Amino acid sequence: MKKAKVIKIVGIIVTISLIAYGIIYFGFLKKDVPELEYTTEKVIKGNIQSSISVDGTIVFDTWNLEFLNSGIVQTIDVELGDEVKKDQVIAVLDASAESNRIAQSTADLNASVANRDRMSEDGVDYELQKKKYSASKDKADTEDDLYDEYVDQYGKESTQALSQKIKKESAEDDVKITKKQLEQVEVSYDNAQYQVDKSSSAYQQSLQAYDDYEITAPVSGAIIAQINGTEGSVILNNNNSTTEPFIVMVDPDSFWFETYVEDVEALKITPDMKAYITLDAYPNEEFEGRAIFVSPVAELDSNDLATYKVIIAVDDIEEQLLSDMFGSAELVSEEVRDVLMISSAAVTNKNGKKIVIIKTSNGFEEKEVNTGFTNGKKVEITSGLKLGEEIVIIK
Repeated sequence: MKKAKVIKIVGIIVTISLIAYGIIYFGFLKKDVPELEYTTEKVIKGNIQSSISVDGTIVFDTWNLEFLNSGIVQTIDVELGDEVKKDQVIAVLDASAESNRIAQSTADLNASVANRDRMSEDGVDYELQKKKYSASKDKADTEDDLYDEYVDQYGKESTQALSQKIKKESAEDDVKITKKQLEQVEVSYDNAQYQVDKSSSAYQQSLQAYDDYEITAPVSGAIIAQINGTEGSVILNNNNSTTEPFIVMVDPDSFWFETYVEDVEALKITPDMKAYITLDAYPNEEFEGRAIFVSPVAELDSNDLATYKVIIAVDDIEEQLLSDMFGSAELVSEEVRDVLMISSAAVTNKNGKKIVIIKTSNGFEEKEVNTGFTNGKKVEITSGLKLGEEIVIIK
């Protein structure tokens, strides 16, 4: 009797459940229930980076060379593409007037040197005056000895002694005179040395002025990239920085990627920070580099926005680079490379586990995964998925 009652109760519960299910089912059929929106993507291999994205250009080590004087271009001793050596003369202005000044300053210097040398200790004038001084001293000593002799022999007031006294005093005066003359030679030597220094300075200035009529290469290994003039061109040096330099040299082996960033980004960039550079001219290539300089001094643009120069050294590459090639760089603070990855939005937490939904030919399936590094947009999958599997991202 009790068994039959239990079966009856179970049957009632099943019946109620079916009725409730039918009500819910048919009720939903009568309403417009929105479909669940989602997208899919495949598990791929790639790189995940936490980085700063910047735009910039390739910059070469460049020298803008100009004449320091005005004049007519006499010779241009290089051609476009020539490689130069340090101190090589590249171009020359007509410096005939300066040549005359050099000749005059050379003559003046030679004359002042000759005049000084005559009065030096080994010079003719000094030696002659030194001999006169020495001779006057010897004569004064002789006359002094004779005076003492006459005093002893004839007496101090004798005619012989008084006459010799006059000779002795005259000889002593000659010593004073010749000594003063010798000292005057020494003073004249100092004056002559001053004149030599003055003439030498004038000579050096004339040589420097002559050098200003030339353009010479400041370094070796650079090539001539521009020549903005011809032989016979008139050069007017008015210190106008807007004019083109006469010659532009470029070092083909010295280049970098240059960009400007705002202060918040500048503070995130550290020395030797790794960078990946992509240039518009090589869209399928990625060049590696590293940050080597962040300027501590801001530069203001036309809108008074402060930005800071960043220089990224580019590793050795085989591709040809040109000045001002535009591109972008990723300055990487952390990364993983060549890993399985999906969008971070595809991963959900369920009961303490990380779950993704995969789409198969039979429908949808949940899978538990383990994750690694993420930059907030992409996440590394360390286990649970295979390359090429299609995952679902619910919108």
